[in-house]
Amino acid sequence: MSATLNSVGTSRPAISALTPIDLDTVDAIQAIRTLAQQPEHARSNFLVDCSQLKCLRSLGVSYVVSQLLLLHQSGSGVWLCNVSPVLKRCLKLLRLDSLFRSV
Repeated sequence: MSATLNSVGTSRPAISALTPIDLDTVDAIQAIRTLAQQPEHARSNFLVDCSQLKCLRSLGVSYVVSQLLLLHQSGSGVWLCNVSPVLKRCLKLLRLDSLFRSV
């Protein structure tokens, strides 16, 4: 898996190496169980596009954050793109902004 350095100097996987995941259609627990059955994919890196998340509007920030934490706790890398200012502020207040990097 190739990696690049971001502006802070930390390593991040190339966008093509990230697996897109839609939190509107995939439950994090279901994704973790699927990964557990496929050991070769146990350390996947997921890309969550936050721009069109219906669950963010319908279920709220706490639901999205809990899904992101479940993915992270499984050992997967979680990268976010198109993060709204509200979600970004919530992640910062919860001190989770270092766990979920933006691309």
